[in-house]
Amino acid sequence: MRNNPREHLLNLHRQHVTAWEQKNLDHLRELYSGEAVVFNIIPPARFSDFKTFENTLQQYFAQMKELSILTSNIQIEVHGGVAWITSQYLMAYHQNGQFVRQNGRWTEIYCLYETDWKLTHLHSSPDPLEPSFQEGDEDS
Repeated sequence: MRNNPREHLLNLHRQHVTAWEQKNLDHLRELYSGEAVVFNIIPPARFSDFKTFENTLQQYFAQMKELSILTSNIQIEVHGGVAWITSQYLMAYHQNGQFVRQNGRWTEIYCLYETDWKLTHLHSSPDPLEPSFQEGDEDS
């Protein structure tokens, strides 16, 4: 990695995806700044700090089985002590006996605090061009 922030940030992105897949709140807590602002599909749509988001995630994760997230088209921009990563995602999981697959996009904004990059903002939303698919849905 030799002081290449892009490689380090790509690694943080991969850790972030893995923490979501594993529903690992401890690892998410390590990645996020305590003051992180999160816009997500999980109601409410905006969380003003990680602790509030974490409380909601516990309930959300309890309802999900076999969560899988694949990110693609990953773009990384670094400007001084601020960096952002944009990507597309394919998320699949089981919830309430249904298989759910969703395409979407997410943006991670990281700030450098002394020597550590912390996730300070996450925005995730489903792709409006491709509605989510639930196995067993039938068109009338």
